[in-house]
Amino acid sequence: MKAFTFFTSLAVALSASSGVSAAVLGAGGSLACNNEVVVSETFIGANKDVKLTTSHCGDAPHVNAHGKEVASLSKRQANTTATNVCGAQCNTFCFNPSGNGPNEDDCKIIADALLYDSQNTGPLFNISASGSPTDKVTMQYGSCQTYFLNQDFTDLTYCRSDWSSLVNWLASDCNGANNAHGGLCVAADQSWYVQVQHI
Repeated sequence: MKAFTFFTSLAVALSASSGVSAAVLGAGGSLACNNEVVVSETFIGANKDVKLTTSHCGDAPHVNAHGKEVASLSKRQANTTATNVCGAQCNTFCFNPSGNGPNEDDCKIIADALLYDSQNTGPLFNISASGSPTDKVTMQYGSCQTYFLNQDFTDLTYCRSDWSSLVNWLASDCNGANNAHGGLCVAADQSWYVQVQHI
């Protein structure tokens, strides 16, 4: 299995002590995007069966590097060019308690669609700055939904292959067997996060 840059000392410590390799968040569960405005929808992957949506959360669920939902994040200086965050470290957190998590096979379809698009469309994608009409990209197949939310004040560039790896990782590590029902990985600098959940 590929070594992921998003492992943290916390995750490793938890793995050694409890058999779970990601921190577990409280019973609050997955984060919801309130007042979401959809900008576009299409289908991706070899079979065009994974729904891709770009949107904006009117009341974005911001998450800090410790996996805690917060009202706002400290402002960082805005860049005029997109920041490439491929390979950036992120901290993994699972939602507990267990039950009603996404089907790992459904999540694998999304991960495979991301890899297909990486090879056929391009390895990178852009996501606009927080507060813009397309600061959230969502993918959905069957019971699995994943999204990338830009929490930064500048555009970001991310790797489809990294997102694919995160989808597989979160679906397998934040499942019922690990007392969870999905999870997220928050960038160490809090500029973005990827969430995987049941829909």
